[in-house]
Amino acid sequence: MPFGLGHELVILISRAALWSFFSDIKLENADRAPKDIPLIVTATHHNMICDPAILSVTYPESRRLHYWAKNTLFKNPHAAAFFTNCGVLPVDRTTKDNALLYKHTLDALRLGEAIAVFPEGTSHTLPHMGVFKDGASFAALEYAKSIHEDPRPNPDGSLPKPMAIQPVGIVYPQKSKYRSMAIVSYGEPIYMDEYLPVFLQDAKKGAKMLTQAILDATEKLSVNAPNWQIRDVSEMARHLLFPGEMATMDDYVPVIQSLINSFATLGSEDKNVMKLQESLLAYKLELDDLLLMDSHIANYNEKEITKVSTSINLLRRTAASLGDLLLFFAGVLVHLPLYIAGHYAGKMTIFEEARAQSKIVYGIALLPVVYLVGFLLAWYFLFGGSFFGMLVAMATTATFFWYHNVSIDERYDNFKDLLGRWRIFDATVLGRGMWRRKVRILKLKELRQINLAELRAFIKEHKSDNDHVHTVWNAIRKRGQAFGDASRLSGRKRKLAKQYEWSFEG
Repeated sequence: MPFGLGHELVILISRAALWSFFSDIKLENADRAPKDIPLIVTATHHNMICDPAILSVTYPESRRLHYWAKNTLFKNPHAAAFFTNCGVLPVDRTTKDNALLYKHTLDALRLGEAIAVFPEGTSHTLPHMGVFKDGASFAALEYAKSIHEDPRPNPDGSLPKPMAIQPVGIVYPQKSKYRSMAIVSYGEPIYMDEYLPVFLQDAKKGAKMLTQAILDATEKLSVNAPNWQIRDVSEMARHLLFPGEMATMDDYVPVIQSLINSFATLGSEDKNVMKLQESLLAYKLELDDLLLMDSHIANYNEKEITKVSTSINLLRRTAASLGDLLLFFAGVLVHLPLYIAGHYAGKMTIFEEARAQSKIVYGIALLPVVYLVGFLLAWYFLFGGSFFGMLVAMATTATFFWYHNVSIDERYDNFKDLLGRWRIFDATVLGRGMWRRKVRILKLKELRQINLAELRAFIKEHKSDNDHVHTVWNAIRKRGQAFGDASRLSGRKRKLAKQYEWSFEG
């Protein structure tokens, strides 16, 4: 099946869009993906167009992936030419004949190609995976059946190879947030040997068995909670136990899933665990209502929230930010239309699973305009409109784009930190809200200290009798050991190291 220039153009745009929106896309166990056999890649689907973009851009060995689309989209000859050029395979959903339904899929698999499928069918915002449909299983087993019954060589003389299903979990800790991260985890491939004999006897039963195997494998690669309350409580606990970690957290999936499992199991048995969950949830909701993050309150771990401490904190961050802004002002100014467009695109999009897509689409639509204007201004006003000036302007524009993307993360984090410090200053010094916000923030700091102490006690109490808690305990100890003696450190590293000392006490 051909891939043409359309596919390469889509990949190029997708790579630029993902690089601009996400701070990092981590690949885990990518070496598990088979390289030289036909594949159906089954992935989770939580983030609309971002999911196929991430899968196609980051797939190991840059292997090209086909995708399914309704055959009605191919009725227009121009649309059909474009989709075919991009490697999209038509699927006839009106037929009851699986051989006809998956005709183009089976042809692609015979040629040893890879097809990406989202078994959940549609993108969603659930605290767990959606119901898996049987389409990928039927396609895989129909192919296995076809080469079992008709092992003839392909037109090019090559023999069709047995295929596998490659489960993939795509996890987003904050899927609609700018400069968040994505984690792509690869499971062990699933081969058809166990399921084909059952399929030949009872097609529906064999497909259901394979779908269950895909579901079980994918569950281990993703984050699943029984409800949003448990998911939110677990995220809040992670923030408290692993301060300063978000895009840098390499073990996010096992840690957050272990917290979810421990709260889900122990919360129903222990009243103290249930109270801890309620307190953590109350802390999160109060942070959200005050437009603050845990890191803003954590800035006052070793000091009281007073007019003096709040003012000093704000002044220090403001001074540092102003100094940095002098170096980064041009980047902020040029990209301001993109920031504004992305902000309002997110606001106008109702569904969480579509917000990142909307922000990216608006940003990509404006990006060429912004940079074209910048290039023309640089060419004519800085370099005199000469041919040599054009080349220098092109190089300058490309360097400017690269510099903005590689330097935005720290500055964006600093901006969010400054915003939090300003809101605390506004409440405690300026007293807006008739001082009620000041009282709430002071209570929030107290609640954080209580939650942190109770959470650490919970981890210590159950680290030996609960495997999920033990996983979290090991992750905490690992960080404490990596930091070493906090007294030998300074600055931010010293503050972070002190947050893990409790795991070595007693």
